[in-house]
Amino acid sequence: MTTHFDRLPVELLYMIFQFMSNCDVIWSFFDVSPYLNAVLDNYSWHTLNFKSILKIRFDFICNHLNLQRVISLTLSNDLKTPGQVQLFFNRFNLRDFINLRSLTLLSITNEDLNPILSDLSKLKYLTSLITECRSSQPLLLGQILTQLKSLENLSVSHGDIFDHNVALPLRNLKVLQAGTCNFLELRRLQMIVPSLVSLKISLQANHQLQLLSDLDIWSSLERLSLTLNRETTTTFFEIQRLLFRFHNLTHLTLNICGSTDNLADGYRWETCSTIIRLCKFNFIIEFIDPFIDDNRAMHEILKSFSTCFWRDIKKWYVVVTTHNVYTISCFDDQLFIVPTTSSPLCTSSDNRWFYSKTKRIKIGKNISSINLNRFYNLERLDLFDENKLLSIYNINQFIHLRHLIIYQTISNKILGNILKHNSNIDHLTLSQNNFHELSPLENIHYLKIECIIKFTNRTQIKELSRIFPCVERLFIHVNSIRLICQIINDFHHLGNGVFQFNDITKPISKEWLKENTRLNNKTYSFTCRSESHRFLIWISNSVVPTIYLKDNISQALAMIAIISLCADRNALFEIEKPHILQLEIQTIPSIIIGPNIFCLIFPLPARYNPCKYGQPLKNIACRP
Repeated sequence: MTTHFDRLPVELLYMIFQFMSNCDVIWSFFDVSPYLNAVLDNYSWHTLNFKSILKIRFDFICNHLNLQRVISLTLSNDLKTPGQVQLFFNRFNLRDFINLRSLTLLSITNEDLNPILSDLSKLKYLTSLITECRSSQPLLLGQILTQLKSLENLSVSHGDIFDHNVALPLRNLKVLQAGTCNFLELRRLQMIVPSLVSLKISLQANHQLQLLSDLDIWSSLERLSLTLNRETTTTFFEIQRLLFRFHNLTHLTLNICGSTDNLADGYRWETCSTIIRLCKFNFIIEFIDPFIDDNRAMHEILKSFSTCFWRDIKKWYVVVTTHNVYTISCFDDQLFIVPTTSSPLCTSSDNRWFYSKTKRIKIGKNISSINLNRFYNLERLDLFDENKLLSIYNINQFIHLRHLIIYQTISNKILGNILKHNSNIDHLTLSQNNFHELSPLENIHYLKIECIIKFTNRTQIKELSRIFPCVERLFIHVNSIRLICQIINDFHHLGNGVFQFNDITKPISKEWLKENTRLNNKTYSFTCRSESHRFLIWISNSVVPTIYLKDNISQALAMIAIISLCADRNALFEIEKPHILQLEIQTIPSIIIGPNIFCLIFPLPARYNPCKYGQPLKNIACRP
């Protein structure tokens, strides 16, 4: 079938693809037309990240993979995608990804890893291997590492894979994230990987710094990221003695703990010759004894980091709080606790960075009124009760706000009203199980009920599915296997379920689920995993409507509207299927591609809901 996309040159399509992940490109454009299929077949090299993906998309992309074009692959067995690693390698042989350069395996165990270890050595171009262990048992990577001659970048969760099972120095390894290491593991590490230029490591004890300082090993390090256990304190002298060994260091990150008079002194840091040579310096220094209403001491610290060296020469801007001092680059954008919404003490004269970087805010209990107007990039909001919610001015102004968390019971009327006027909120975390007289909330796709709230009967589940009919991911506490079955049957769009329980002792098997739920239908496929007091499931949901261009793109920074202006410069591009977006557009950035092609690119709502947009695309103003 011919589409308007077939009129666009390949170069313009490639430009559009740059605004999307490779997974979204394949999901959105493959099988739209033969022309687009041909374009995709020749589109660059694929970087595929399957972390947190819905199974229906995972299955679709796997059906259309060109293995020879994949250069980077990320797989995960975490809560949202249990069994993904096994499922993928039951379908594909790792050795067939002949051009693979980077492999990332997250939340895995040795049982997940063992079947593919022998294939790793067949990947002659593999330069990066990143693993994250799900259990306390270390991954047995040691022996295979000696066979990966092209490997340059390695990331592991625990340093004990180097403790005893690597026989030869890995001189090809240049970049290492070693996880947490004890003294013996660190000593072994120095012998196994002597040629590092970049190291990220977490040390358990202070005396390990001496081991790093005493030996003239890793003198070629250019990048170092060092974290010390929070129960371990250090001094400026110990850090300076360590840094003196690294003459080639250009990038340094420190996460350490110590006294304010020793470490929180900018004058002292700028006398260190290694610090002077650095191009980039990031740090978080936690105080042993936090300040209590001592503004004078905090301003003295701020002054020490406000010299010409820090602000003008290096342009390293520093923030001072009651409990730590850190560079702006280390600002935790995911958790800022309000009782005050003013910017923190900072050496930067422009505080806009603070309001633009803050993505999550947690409102304290003792707040009467809150003005969050400046936090225009707010994505997540944590509240203790409905009074805090009502005290926020103009909550509907936050166009990026997607996740609302409320820790106490909230009035259904207030909840319904807030969500009705904030359609961009599609993630909801609640602490209640009573939703009487609440109208269906179709914009909620992610729902978490805090584990302190238990669902004990079928009526509660039925009501929950009525209120949240479009939920794709559900985290909930139940007290019986039968309720798990009912949830799977009643939530028709469910793609991922995490079920917490205390009293269920009977194991839940795939066969039992097929016999007792809608998953017995051959059009469904799923994986599951039982853990201690928890059951996880990942479902390919065949009832999700297949929309032309598959507009249900999560994490959207997506492009959909394209206008081809030829002779009259007024031609309107329309999507040729019933489910078509109707968007209110105020400001649209434009890109001019040659004299006859005019392209508009703008972000979609955070998650496109086909039930919500049913009218034709119209009335889009074109800028000549």
